[in-house]
Amino acid sequence: MCILTYRGYGYTPAFVANMSEIVAAISNGRPVELSEGPDDICNGFTEACRAISDHDCSLESTRTMDRVALLSVLELLPELALNEPVTLDAVRIAALRAAFADGSLRAACADCSWRDFCTEIAADGFSGVRLSPAR
Repeated sequence: MCILTYRGYGYTPAFVANMSEIVAAISNGRPVELSEGPDDICNGFTEACRAISDHDCSLESTRTMDRVALLSVLELLPELALNEPVTLDAVRIAALRAAFADGSLRAACADCSWRDFCTEIAADGFSGVRLSPAR
């Protein structure tokens, strides 16, 4: 869900570089897979996140937030399945953004330190975000 509001900010310069690369690849058609636990965005940044954030993957609160996000996305887009590659096309991104903006996809965001920032981005029509429909 975090890629929906990603504008190029993050925990460390290395984290931002990695996330920017991943979001660009998704925008260029790289399939994504919904999975439980740390993903390609998080892998390799556990220590940095532990030191500066409330999103340490070893915390039960983070794992719970991730599970809620996963279930929310699967409920919104039932054609998706765990660990099955899917391209985020214009229709899927539009559905995710609409649900994010209206709050129906935001249960996982309740305790997130980025919540207000992402809420402002959604209220602004997702302008300036890096994710675009796969070309």
